[in-house]
Amino acid sequence: MLESIRHLPHPPSLIVTSRLADERLWSEALNMGVWDVLAKPFNRGEVIHSVKSAWQRWHRQAQMPALAAKAIAAAS
Repeated sequence: MLESIRHLPHPPSLIVTSRLADERLWSEALNMGVWDVLAKPFNRGEVIHSVKSAWQRWHRQAQMPALAAKAIAAAS
């Protein structure tokens, strides 16, 4: 999945879920570029926090080209 989304112009943050999430999985997934690992059964607050943080990061990255273009135009 990571390889597939890396080719997108503004790839989303990937959150892995697992009922067997342990320290090893968490470490390997984060080293590969995953945003977060959530263990089942889910903690509602943790899910909300992870998804909200991932979306905010994605949204900021998607906005960067437009903001950079505005800054360049204002400086001209």
